[in-house]
Amino acid sequence: MDDKMIRTRIAPSPTGLMHIGTARTALFNELFARKTGGKFIVRIEDTDRERSKKEYEQIILDGLRWLGLTWDEGPDIGGDFGPYRQSERGAMYRGALEKLLAQDSAYPVEDGEAIRLRVPPEDVVFNDLIRGEVTVNPETWGGDFVIARSLDDPVFHLAVVVDDAAQAISHVIRGEDHLTNTARHILLQRALGLPMPQYAHLPLLLDKSRRKLSKRTGEVNLLAYRDRGFLPEAMLNYLALLGWNPKSDEEFFSHDQLREKFELAGVQKGGAIFDETKLGAFNKHYLRQLTREELLEKARPWLKKAGYIIDDERYWRDALAVEQARAATLEELASGVSFFSPDWPGDYSPSLLVWRDSNEKETKEIIGQLKDFLDELGDNVWTEQTLKDTLMSWVEEKGLKRGNTLWPLRVALTGRENSPGPFETAAVLGKARTLERLDGAFKKITRGV
Repeated sequence: MDDKMIRTRIAPSPTGLMHIGTARTALFNELFARKTGGKFIVRIEDTDRERSKKEYEQIILDGLRWLGLTWDEGPDIGGDFGPYRQSERGAMYRGALEKLLAQDSAYPVEDGEAIRLRVPPEDVVFNDLIRGEVTVNPETWGGDFVIARSLDDPVFHLAVVVDDAAQAISHVIRGEDHLTNTARHILLQRALGLPMPQYAHLPLLLDKSRRKLSKRTGEVNLLAYRDRGFLPEAMLNYLALLGWNPKSDEEFFSHDQLREKFELAGVQKGGAIFDETKLGAFNKHYLRQLTREELLEKARPWLKKAGYIIDDERYWRDALAVEQARAATLEELASGVSFFSPDWPGDYSPSLLVWRDSNEKETKEIIGQLKDFLDELGDNVWTEQTLKDTLMSWVEEKGLKRGNTLWPLRVALTGRENSPGPFETAAVLGKARTLERLDGAFKKITRGV
């Protein structure tokens, strides 16, 4: 690597939603630029006039910002090499096309409806920073290829080459599905007398069946994960490990740590499997790191969407903390605390109250005893540990079976087979709500006996 300023770029097309693969490519470009003290540029490749839309461009930029990626030049920021939308750089492309036509490196075809580059009948050989020497035979794509539909309508191949040179891009880091495109672009660079950047082709993202990740086999829209309550820190950390080896047993890295550790030498050649279950495990890790205050603020939109009224913030902070270690996303967390809602309907089956070796009659008696015992407890003992100590002593003293006692209490408070423990739940609900729910359970099972 020479002393020239490192300049990387991400150049997405605003023709659809933000793809997970595009996000990973953007991340690797940003990490490499930051590690080397270089610049990271965002450029919008909107040569596809029919499919390119401003709303897709905004979605792409929103996705990059959500991940916490920052760029030094690009849309809405500008820079010395702008503008940063291809639709605004037409004069440069026309000049390149006129040069190619004038020197007979390109020629018009199809009644002037397209312009093709003349391709010499020889292999294109280049060094890839990840894959080593790469050889591409032009017959792979059929030789001469279209570089413009007209002088004022360039296609991707011409525009990207002109832009990379004009914006002094030193390194093009993109997916391995661009290997053939890179050979085309090198031929264009030679014909135009432009410098060739260094290339690095990242492994493709695959699904669990080792097929190319696509919307047919899973969710590939980055912001869909945001909208389901995945944290950007978790997504960024997970994406960084898809095809890159940090050369340690560590899994969890902050953005700043990734910027310090990232090296192209650590990028693997083989495809990387995107596993949403693994992403969920990363998200659980980051959810557990949040304070109660942070958790409430991040979960608030999902709580409101679920219809909960957040009037007692302390209560909801405590409620969320009970489910914090169990949920994989903020969406799951909001669903998981539904039984903490003051107007929880308690719509569970009476049969759920009965422990496996008990019966409805015995369960009814135990619920009645629980009500009477807890009603006598003072508010000063209404904490998780004190409730546990007091109630377990009472169970032992009365000679009751633990499962037959604690199970109906858990169900009465949550209505669920799988839920947090009864002591931590009761501590958050408070004495009045706990007794109210036990009363509801008693009535349910009485009607069933």
